[in-house]
Amino acid sequence: MAPDVLQDTLTFTAKLGSALTRYGAPAHRIEDVLHLLTKDLGVEGVFSATPSLLLMEFKGPNGNEVRIERVYSNDIDLTRLRRLDRLFNQVAAKTVSPGEGLKQLDEIINAPPPFRPWMDLLAFAATSASATPMFGGGLTDIALGFAAGAVVGVVAMVAPPRLRITMGGFAAALVVTLLASTMNSANLDAATLSGIIVLVPGFTLTLGVSELVTHNIAAGVSRLGAALVTALSLSFGVFFGRAAGNELVDLSAVVDSVPADPWVSWAMLPLAVITINILFRAPIRQWGWILLTSTLAFGSMKLSAHAMRPDLAVFIGGLVLGTCSNLYARLKDLPAAIPRMPGLLFLVPGSLSFLSIQAAMSGHAPEATVTAGQLTLVAISLVMGMVIAGSVVPPRKAL
Repeated sequence: MAPDVLQDTLTFTAKLGSALTRYGAPAHRIEDVLHLLTKDLGVEGVFSATPSLLLMEFKGPNGNEVRIERVYSNDIDLTRLRRLDRLFNQVAAKTVSPGEGLKQLDEIINAPPPFRPWMDLLAFAATSASATPMFGGGLTDIALGFAAGAVVGVVAMVAPPRLRITMGGFAAALVVTLLASTMNSANLDAATLSGIIVLVPGFTLTLGVSELVTHNIAAGVSRLGAALVTALSLSFGVFFGRAAGNELVDLSAVVDSVPADPWVSWAMLPLAVITINILFRAPIRQWGWILLTSTLAFGSMKLSAHAMRPDLAVFIGGLVLGTCSNLYARLKDLPAAIPRMPGLLFLVPGSLSFLSIQAAMSGHAPEATVTAGQLTLVAISLVMGMVIAGSVVPPRKAL
């Protein structure tokens, strides 16, 4: 291999790995992609991926070359992930040279957002509103969830990254408390939790457990640590937002609202999938497949919950989600992550991590311990369901 071609190959591999890390691919998938790519291009490489750092060693006749890529942000973008998957396959098949691949890679990374800011803001609000019945909220609480989600969306757009989580939790709790004082009945916990649902680190938690299960210890521990810090920051913001609201208004006359009927959650499910697709930048042509996969996973979990324990029901949901995602990858020759990531939001136990920390901050240590135990069991059940699905129906793709 000519020296200039070799350098293009190494640079393309490093930038591809960095982009995959940034846009939501788990560590074991990234390592598989880079291993397959370098093998097809005739380069021997060793890779270690974490959410914030990618280590690469390339072995050659003239010695080894080590490259390090630092990843400063992690934003789920399924459209970019799909384009990266296509480019990876083209370069691996040698229909596109590594040099040309670098140009296309820059175009993918620098592409403008597919949706306007007002659509993102509306998606934040609608996602929270549609999640409210799923947390036991009533029909009036949907309006509270919508308002809280809208405020969180504004914070996500204007707040500094390091303060985004804490300020989002504070704003959501404050708005819910203030608006609840104008109503006869309200479920503050359901409305607040739905308002911050996009910020709750359930997805990060699930990815961390899956990376531990697949023996990516460094990546898994890193994600679990990030999930813990996020949950702590979010709980801190909610705690003080609720306290500030209680100082401003009197909630003594507000009674608990009646939970909405189960059919309301099902009616809101399509709206939730659409808004999550916007937030996750899912390819528009794949929205129908995502809705089908999410409905099957959510439905199987809900139906199973009538006959078995909640942790086992989550296992069934994870098994169905993993199987459907892998079948999708086989049928469409696209990354299984496209339907899997949105579907995970309906199954992930992130709310349990938030509730556990909230109970600890409120001085309810026994309740916090029980919730943390439930969180661990549910997370492992979900991941094992997807791992078994991958063994039964392999996706035939690295992503």
